[in-house]
Amino acid sequence: MTRENHENSGKHESVNDLPFIKELKRSASGLEWLGRLLRNDEARKSGREVREELDGLVSLVDDFYHLLGDRNWVFSDALNLEGTRALAGKPTPEEAERELIEYLKEKEVLHRMITRMSRFLDMRPRILLLEKAEQDHLQGRYYSSVLVTITVMDGFVDDAFRSDGRKGLHARESEELHVGDCVATVWDGLPSVQKAFMKSIRARMDEPVCEVYRHGIMHGMVTDYDNDVVASKAWCMLFAVGDWVDAEARKRETEDEDPRNIVQVLKGLSDMQRRNAENDRRLERWKKHRVDPEHPAGPDEELVRGCTGFLEAWKARSYGALGSFFPNFTNRTPGAQAGEARELCPPHPIEGYEIEEIVRPAAAVANAKIRFRTSGRSWTASIRLSRLEGTAPAADWEPGAWKVMGYEVVPSLTRRRTDYQAMLLRLDDRCHTVRPHWCHKAEEVPGGLI
Repeated sequence: MTRENHENSGKHESVNDLPFIKELKRSASGLEWLGRLLRNDEARKSGREVREELDGLVSLVDDFYHLLGDRNWVFSDALNLEGTRALAGKPTPEEAERELIEYLKEKEVLHRMITRMSRFLDMRPRILLLEKAEQDHLQGRYYSSVLVTITVMDGFVDDAFRSDGRKGLHARESEELHVGDCVATVWDGLPSVQKAFMKSIRARMDEPVCEVYRHGIMHGMVTDYDNDVVASKAWCMLFAVGDWVDAEARKRETEDEDPRNIVQVLKGLSDMQRRNAENDRRLERWKKHRVDPEHPAGPDEELVRGCTGFLEAWKARSYGALGSFFPNFTNRTPGAQAGEARELCPPHPIEGYEIEEIVRPAAAVANAKIRFRTSGRSWTASIRLSRLEGTAPAADWEPGAWKVMGYEVVPSLTRRRTDYQAMLLRLDDRCHTVRPHWCHKAEEVPGGLI
């Protein structure tokens, strides 16, 4: 899809013609004019800066599609603007495509994008799958990451719009993916990609492909999709689908709401851009590391305190305190949290514990290895923690607190049994909440634990 073809299609506008961009530009120009009239330099400067930032965003997205639109790449808010500028500056589509593919292989890039998807309640039960797909992608197992991202997209859209009658992404026509205020759908981006996604392939295709042919891949008719082009397109499509779900849900929820104050919109945009830029800089400097449980340094002190607090509450069977260490995605009462925490204690009463190891693979994630003792026996377990502000992941420098996301016995350090229990956080479809859940597996468990 070239720029010329797009302009002649009348199908979908450039970013410059999105309703919210138009409104923001009008507001910015108005604020700048008002600042001149009132001789308010701050207002004039703010209006000019917002307008310039919007012009830069419009140009960036248009350049992206000018280079990559006809190759079925789709832009999303998840893409780092600096990284996108680098590929938009490439002289040929081939070089731009390779730049984007290599960018998605850089350390922490996919992880940041996946973490951002946690803003959706219906995506949270799928985050662990995406993190595994991330590792597969970085280690060159593209066939695996493609399958996971395709299934996650289908299920996520199905869950997000239950009122539509359980209609996943694979059942959506491309026309359904147009929404007025969504960057992912301009230049016919996501709707065009959906056409390839839904392409019917009836005869086996053995030659290498470079498109996310969902039907052919899932039904075994496309046999050679194990490459970084297909895998990278699948990731970009996933994040674009997130933008579409966000925009569509916002549209449905805000149809009857009063529009926000213009000054609030402009200030919010400016503040968000500053926060995102600073957050990106800090994340680039942040390093994976091992925490010293005895002598934690800096922000790691908060992590060790949180982990110790959870263990002490478990040891004392203080259900109220224990429940406070679980994420509260649906504003449950303290009593409800305490009741759910009670499910954790009976299988595993503990008399003592030792924090053997804490590793931080990401800024808002930690994995702790704990040695537990009870009735003359001991076992080792792994506890996964995430730092959250409300329902969103939060790095050390942001407001937030450490929450326990899962618990599992470490099989390698125990003897063979066939009925062990592990506590994980699962989505309860009946009440649309995340709660502790005991699951049975055929694994190695400590004798006498159950």
